[in-house]
Amino acid sequence: MPTVREIAAILEELAPLALAESWDNVGLQVGRLDREVSGLLLALDLSKAVLEEARQKEANFIVTHHPLIFKPLHNLRFDRPGGDVWEELLAGGFIVYSLHTNFDRAADGLNQYLAELLQLTRLEPVEEGAGVYFKLVVFVPEDYVDQVFTALTQAGAGWIGNYSHCTFRTPGVGTFLPRPGTNPFLGVTGEVASVSEVRLETIIPAWKREPVIKAMLAAHPYEEVAYDLYPVAQKGGRAGLGRVGVLAEPKSFPDLLADIKAMCGEETLRYGGAPRDYAQKIGVIGGSGGKYMGQAKRKGAEVLITSDLGYHDFLYAEQIGLTLVEVGHHTIEALGLNRIKAYLEQNSLLAPEFKARIYLSEKKIKPYTLF
Repeated sequence: MPTVREIAAILEELAPLALAESWDNVGLQVGRLDREVSGLLLALDLSKAVLEEARQKEANFIVTHHPLIFKPLHNLRFDRPGGDVWEELLAGGFIVYSLHTNFDRAADGLNQYLAELLQLTRLEPVEEGAGVYFKLVVFVPEDYVDQVFTALTQAGAGWIGNYSHCTFRTPGVGTFLPRPGTNPFLGVTGEVASVSEVRLETIIPAWKREPVIKAMLAAHPYEEVAYDLYPVAQKGGRAGLGRVGVLAEPKSFPDLLADIKAMCGEETLRYGGAPRDYAQKIGVIGGSGGKYMGQAKRKGAEVLITSDLGYHDFLYAEQIGLTLVEVGHHTIEALGLNRIKAYLEQNSLLAPEFKARIYLSEKKIKPYTLF
């Protein structure tokens, strides 16, 4: 059976931790990375019912969307509300791992999945500025170009759409004078050196800047590495909160509501804002997306599907000409668990017998009932 570390690495390919909001707490919540995983249960939240389900299924690894720990714990009192869950969790040796806003923002995460369920095309994130990229240029001695290239691309540099390992190489001559106290890889201290080098350039997403540069510096032979970072002006990348896309043809608003209702298990919907007969360009944000109404409208959305909307949200939406459709927070985000399960099941590193032990929780969180 795989270890927690191996499963976590796969999950972080789908939803890199660096994509999470600064206030969020994602990744390993409880447990240890070297523990062997007997089975995996996917759930929206960790509850006593989910914990009992994991025990019955002999799944010691629980992956939740909402983090178990949001704020620092001041104590672990088992005699207070929620303490019985912690007591059973620790006594049973369970591991808890969470994918939250990093999964929401991921290129193939929650919102991408919701857009695909709605059959939207020509997708882009609702969130403005999410697809920020840098051009990375580094100067490498000729014999070490492949070594640095491998380090860069393995760290996540060089992706353009569905193409990976995208770089460009230009040969040239580098000059430098090693000063006293240096230990040059090439050349002699106190003498100007001329070295055949290659200008190696590639593109990196802003959120991968630190790990890519760290990998580059580790692979580069020089004591002091010459490299540049340039902001890239053109829009690019698929990571970002929400999605805006288009239907194949305009759809009547009642038919659109029926499609959303079917996608969400026939749950009752709320809608309002600007009245609309037909719609073709649709925005969707899993979870609380009210604050992104303006961004969705600027992206051309006629309708925004999201959760946790208030009275004033509907009034503002009417003012800007946007139609809102509200789905329960628990309902729309729980749909994304199917994406995580499919992603794990498609991974070639996991054995078939383990894939058979990946479960979707049957204990659906429903914090309220509509009469």
